[in-house]
Amino acid sequence: LLPNTTKPHKYFTELAKTHGPLMSLKLGSITAFVVSNTTLAQQVLLKNHDVFSTLYDLDAIQAHDHEKFSIGPLPASSPKWKVLRKIYNTRLLSDKMLEQMQNHRYRELEKLLCYVKECSQANIFVDVGQTVYDVSFNMLFDEIVDMRLKSRKDQVQRLGLYNDLLDVIFDVMEEQRDNISQDQLHHLLLDLLGAGKDTTSKTMEWAMAELLRNPIILRKLQEEIDGVMGKDNSTTILESHISKLPYLQAIVKETLRLHPSAPLLLPRKVEKDVEIDGFQLSKGAMLIINAWAIGRDPKTWFDPDSFIPDRFLGSEVSMQSQFNKLFTFGGGKKICPGISLATNMISLVLGNLIKSYDWKLDDVGELKQVLDMDDYYGITIKKAKSLRAIPIKRSS
Repeated sequence: LLPNTTKPHKYFTELAKTHGPLMSLKLGSITAFVVSNTTLAQQVLLKNHDVFSTLYDLDAIQAHDHEKFSIGPLPASSPKWKVLRKIYNTRLLSDKMLEQMQNHRYRELEKLLCYVKECSQANIFVDVGQTVYDVSFNMLFDEIVDMRLKSRKDQVQRLGLYNDLLDVIFDVMEEQRDNISQDQLHHLLLDLLGAGKDTTSKTMEWAMAELLRNPIILRKLQEEIDGVMGKDNSTTILESHISKLPYLQAIVKETLRLHPSAPLLLPRKVEKDVEIDGFQLSKGAMLIINAWAIGRDPKTWFDPDSFIPDRFLGSEVSMQSQFNKLFTFGGGKKICPGISLATNMISLVLGNLIKSYDWKLDDVGELKQVLDMDDYYGITIKKAKSLRAIPIKRSS
């Protein structure tokens, strides 16, 4: 049994230093195998994905029949999974659909920047964690659902335009009545809420914390942005600019490496007896992928505990590539379908927060803060102390 630890990702990482990157544990009556390096994660998630494509039977998932309708727990061979994956790829998260919903994301970005401007003028801190959480949620779903339910049908039918993912889900409900139940769409909405708002917002906060802790890297990012956008504070970074900002993209990747939003990927079930790296994994066992350990594996990463975005410059490391070194979004057939949306949202918000402002930690009276990089473990990993920082307007 595990000791009374609030940080199992770090506990497993320490165990792997003694017992190796693939080790077996007894969690009560459950036999579990823990994978802690890139090579073995590639074997499991890419080369043998059919054996490990089903999530382990967890009570929390089964409590509301989530395992019957959600794209996560369903095996990749399931007809229901294939229908849901097609909806994600061709409707919800297709390039065309994401482009249609850009204006909504820009409106939410503008609200964020107005709020930051007000804080800067008043010399008060921004609770970065809460603020980026709110904007992440609103970029995915409008805040006033009831009003949207009343007005969205005429807009979509008349103009063929979609505002955000909620619009698309309502449209899919009408189109796919014969292929997908309303229950499935409810669970699809839960998947989007759970995966979208937490993973993106936590990564944004970690990235801001790393930049405040590494001012030379922050300055280098500002120089890159100034070189592409100019020093006019009235301009806004758009999604079309992100491809021209490789250092910004490298910072996002480096943040995901050091601070994966899910440090332990949701546990998988071993579907049949299989041999991995000389180990015999028995059917029915639990498989745990320690993404936190993989991101800090010294055999894969130079100086793995340091924040060095330059390691990704000129690199072909892609979170969708079969030659993955990062498993923040999983891998194989069941890799997260929202990678492009998530990384674009993170880059968009982070780039604009850094473009127009310098930042300093709140140090007023009782609220004096020291930059604490400790984490708090949950389904997603967050800063133990929310980042509070004061935005200082940069001179044009």
